[in-house]
Amino acid sequence: MSTLPKVSVIIPTYKCARFIGEAVRSVLVQSFRDFELLVIDDGSTDNTEEVIQPYRRELIYLAGPNRGAAAARNAGLRIAQGDLIAFLDADDLWHRDKIKEQVALMDANPEIGVCYTNFTPFGLETDYATGFDERGNPLRNYARRTIGPHSYVFTSSSLFEDLLRDQASFKPSTLMVRKQCFEKVGPFDETISICEDAQMCLRLAKHFNYGYMDCCLVQRRVRTDTLSSSADSRRYAAVHIQMFENLERWIALSKSERRALRRVLAGYRFAAGYLDFSEYRLASSRHHLWKSLKACFGLKIIFYLSMTFLPTELVKGLRFLKQQLAKQDSFLALTK
Repeated sequence: MSTLPKVSVIIPTYKCARFIGEAVRSVLVQSFRDFELLVIDDGSTDNTEEVIQPYRRELIYLAGPNRGAAAARNAGLRIAQGDLIAFLDADDLWHRDKIKEQVALMDANPEIGVCYTNFTPFGLETDYATGFDERGNPLRNYARRTIGPHSYVFTSSSLFEDLLRDQASFKPSTLMVRKQCFEKVGPFDETISICEDAQMCLRLAKHFNYGYMDCCLVQRRVRTDTLSSSADSRRYAAVHIQMFENLERWIALSKSERRALRRVLAGYRFAAGYLDFSEYRLASSRHHLWKSLKACFGLKIIFYLSMTFLPTELVKGLRFLKQQLAKQDSFLALTK
């Protein structure tokens, strides 16, 4: 009889000592017991190892140099022994039946390669009660077939294109994936510093069926350390451009999928160009806008691209004039 675990739970962590104890406990109290817990420390410089110490007999702790979230997830995948892989971010929490419910769904539906659940936000106030209720979340609108209570499988002819078009992805802490799926699509992309999980969801959607449970089995912590400056926004756009450009290194795309990818890339390149334009980085802005225009024709792109050929002082003057006119229009609207 095999003694290998059914599920491998991977918690990648980096300087998350104040939260990881709670995350670990939420796994160790799971009602489903046939699992192994792998904590992958990505070079933390806080007291993460000290916090983990009381649980060392109940988990595998692997520490290494700081190489990013993708490398940490891959390190966990390399040593995982379970047929099913579940990820938990170090600051999130699981409902005690999370593993049990997902295992039951995947055992009953072997055609499903990936399963995810709804979640509730906590930590900071949000304008949504659950993840599926978050503004702009399209997932409930996709074609689906009911496979159980609050459980569905997507039946879209191209889930890959749906996710790409809507920029929809799944929170890592809600996912359960068959290990054989990673053998097909490869490891997480270690060349990108963020959104490696979003890229992986796209790669998996290209080849495997997605099921989901519309019940909240995860608590996702909402924190303040998110994008807040223009430099952060430029990095966000740049990494997404790199992430999408890398896609075809991992999976082959059809003509339709390639067109959809080109449109998305055009949008991010325009965003990068506009951010640079707003800070008068005109040469860099021109580079991004030109690439955006080549991928997808648009009058707005042409307008800003043409502006980058003007002298910087003239652009500053025109933008100042635009702002003054906008203020005047606002004032006139208030006096009517």
